[in-house]
Amino acid sequence: MKPVRCLSFALLALAALASGRGLAADLPHYQPGVKLTGDMRITCETSAEPLMKIWVERFAKLQPGLEIIAKGTSPLASVPMVASGAYELGFPARELWAYEVENFRRIRGYDPTVVMVGLGAHRTAGLTPALGVYVNASNPIERITLDQLDAIYSAERRRGGTKEIKTWGDLGLTGEWARRPIEAYTHRLPNGIDYFIQLIVTKGAGFGKSVIELPMRRGKLGPDEVIANAVVQNPAAIGFGCLGNVMPGMKTIALAENSRGPYYAGTLEEVKSMAYPLSRPIYMVVDRAPGRPLEPKLQEFLAFVLSQEGQEAIAASEGWLPLPSGTAAAERRKLP
Repeated sequence: MKPVRCLSFALLALAALASGRGLAADLPHYQPGVKLTGDMRITCETSAEPLMKIWVERFAKLQPGLEIIAKGTSPLASVPMVASGAYELGFPARELWAYEVENFRRIRGYDPTVVMVGLGAHRTAGLTPALGVYVNASNPIERITLDQLDAIYSAERRRGGTKEIKTWGDLGLTGEWARRPIEAYTHRLPNGIDYFIQLIVTKGAGFGKSVIELPMRRGKLGPDEVIANAVVQNPAAIGFGCLGNVMPGMKTIALAENSRGPYYAGTLEEVKSMAYPLSRPIYMVVDRAPGRPLEPKLQEFLAFVLSQEGQEAIAASEGWLPLPSGTAAAERRKLP
């Protein structure tokens, strides 16, 4: 009986480890549907190469007859390479941009098939991290909503705001802050951070004329640090950046979809569960004509990525996070 007892403890330890990394225990195991042969070409974003390597190595043990040729490159190459047929699967490790979808549609005559396969990092810059709302440390504001951010960043107010928000008093601050204008920062487009903000916060609307555009990089400062540095220097500033790039003189504030709440601080658990409104999923893209099934090799690889084994690979990677089980199940239903 002792070996069984030791095995039970080992299984409990593995379950606890998986839970700690955000991996749901009820994900199905990968069961090969067909025995694959030939080859498959994959292009992936450079920072996601280590994760793709884990997927490819583990999938090869289950489908040894398929050779996978994976190439790391710019995320901008994923969609056009799939549209041209040069590669069969693209992994930009972010959401697709509107013009990428339009270009794919122009070339192929229909939209690309996009599958959510995981989540960006919690606090690791460069790995499609969840975004925090930055304000100056002297600012007394403690929380904000996506509806309010929409009314700050876009004149269109597609979230239904009745008026543009121009001052900190419009957000409920009093005293010396009541008449202080809000100075909202973004980066110059195109870039993934601010396209994501337009997708989630302004619902596809462009930024207003009053929004201040900063370069993506300045000296040794990266994209998040450029915004953070501007917020530190300007008490009236607001911006977005990686939750892990908070520096002295600034802070992040709690965030909700709307005034009904709930508000989220952006903890690891909130990001892993996708409860935090600015958690960032990561996606793969393939070419599937309407009404046609996926090629077996694409079907099998995506089924693997969305299985227990595939999500364990994400949990074993540095920074990336696995999907909640319900979300993974919804994505698996896209595959047949």
